[in-house]
Amino acid sequence: MCKDRKYKAYTLRIPIQEVDPIEELSRELGKSKNDIFREALKLYAILKSAEKKGMEILIRDKNGEIKQLILP
Repeated sequence: MCKDRKYKAYTLRIPIQEVDPIEELSRELGKSKNDIFREALKLYAILKSAEKKGMEILIRDKNGEIKQLILP
C-alpha cells in the first residue's frame, strides 16, 4: 500500500456461492482479493459512466460477433 494515500476500510458480507469466483480470479491473476474488488469497482464505474452518457457497451467475441452488454 502507498503510505501517502488515505484509506477507508469496508466490511463486505458475500454469499458463499459468490466467493469461489472471487478466489479463483485472485489465484488466476496473482492478485489480492482487495485488488480484484478495486479493479471491478473501477471498471463498473467506467461502464456506468458510459451508460449515463447514452453510450452502448459492446463486447466482441473471438469470432468477431458483437454483443451488447446491459448493466443491472
